[in-house]
Amino acid sequence: MKTINWLVRIRNKQFWVSVIPAIALVIQAVAAVFGWTPDFSNLVGKLVTVVDAVFALLVILGIVVDPTTAGIGDSKRALGYDEPYQDKE
Repeated sequence: MKTINWLVRIRNKQFWVSVIPAIALVIQAVAAVFGWTPDFSNLVGKLVTVVDAVFALLVILGIVVDPTTAGIGDSKRALGYDEPYQDKE
């Protein structure tokens, strides 16, 4: 059973904005075990800025759209929502 649509997630800006700092934290934790204490706080901020800029450019070019629907608009179902859909499971 497929529970996570990874292709949709990797196309999501928020996914990358959360993954980049998480990777930096893992690197810091592993490095601390070996006695090395890198400071990635400045680097992470710069990486997030670069990711934001790349996605902004892609959005301007019309490349980043909702990958779960065909075309560039919302589905008929989504157009009928008054608030975000919540799965009842």
